[in-house]
This record gives sequence, C-alpha cells and structure tokens, in this order.
Amino acid sequence: MAKDFRSEIERIRKVSDMLASGHAHLKDRFNRRATLLDLAILGLSTWLTGIVFIEPHFGVKLTPLGLDPQLWVGLLGIFTFLLSVVQLRVDWKGCSDAHRRAFDMYAEVKRECGYLLAADELTEDKCQRVITRYDMATDVGAPLPEREFLAQKQRHLQKVAISRYLDHSPSTSLVLLRCKMWWRDNVTKQSEITAGNRDDSKLIKHDQIL
Repeated sequence: MAKDFRSEIERIRKVSDMLASGHAHLKDRFNRRATLLDLAILGLSTWLTGIVFIEPHFGVKLTPLGLDPQLWVGLLGIFTFLLSVVQLRVDWKGCSDAHRRAFDMYAEVKRECGYLLAADELTEDKCQRVITRYDMATDVGAPLPEREFLAQKQRHLQKVAISRYLDHSPSTSLVLLRCKMWWRDNVTKQSEITAGNRDDSKLIKHDQIL
C-alpha cells in the first residue's frame, strides 16, 4: 500500500512540476503582452494630448512625415481607440492572473509532495489530502491550452536537463549548451535511428531470402 502511495505521489509531483513550469511561462508571456499594450496606449495618448494642447507651431514638429497635424491627431485617436478595444477583448492581464493562480496551486502541490517523500510519511490521510489538492488545482485552475502542452512540456524538460548539467558544470555557456543539446537530439540521434532502420531492413530482406 505504501509503495502504491509513493508511486502516485511521485507521479503527481512530476506532473505538478511540469504544469507549474508551463503556467509560469504563460503567466510571464501574457504579462509582457499586457505591459507592452498598456505602454503603447499610454504613449499614443500622451502624444495625442501633446499635439492637441500645445501651441500649433510645436504641434507641427510632433507630427511625422510632414502630415497635417489635424490628420495626425485623428489617426492617433483611432490607433488609441483600437488598442483600447484590443485590450478589453484579449484581456491579457486576466489571462496572466489566471495562470499565476494555477501556478501557485501546482507549486504548492509539488511542495507538499516533496515534503511527504522526504519525510517518508506516506499515510493514507496525508496522501489523500495531496491528491485532493491536486484535483482541485486541475478543476479550478486555468487549463493549459492543448496547443501549448507539448511546447510547455518540452520547455520544462529542457530546463530540467540544463539544470542537471549545470550542477556539475556551472560555468557552461547556456547558448552553447542549448545548441549542443539541439544537435544531439536532432542530428546525432536521428542519424543513429536511420542507421538502425537500415540494419533492420537488411535483416528483414535476409530473412525473406532464407
């Protein structure tokens, strides 16, 4: 029974670790988008206000490409309104907050699993509590989009592999290490697979002849 609990807690810890990494990345991505959109609206609004409320002579200098200041004011107003509508429609701040809450829940589940595995106190009550929290995080937290799942899993596994490599080679260049891992997984292993398939084909043909 204790062995079954341990394997289940280890599985939940592994999955929660991957999901926490995925939600953390999406949280940061949507937060960057929301910040850039806010800055764009703020910049255009400031530009528009500057042209409208200063002397016409300076308004001409703030108008690019020799356009008529009144035309440029209209274009700035349209751009600002359009970005404001986009901001309301995409709600990147809300998406970032949702993924942040999901990240917090999965990170807490991962922490609880680590405590149980380290203390070796795998009682039924404690394990059931962790399983319940994991189920709640799955039901309540923001889902990881299906189209993002494989990319986020790949990013998480790369992070784990790089972290383990840095444990014994801390001065390694991250850029070179990523290139080395890419070459190993996409060139070296593919060549080995191709060579193995050729050998299998030769064996099949040989068996057919016999």
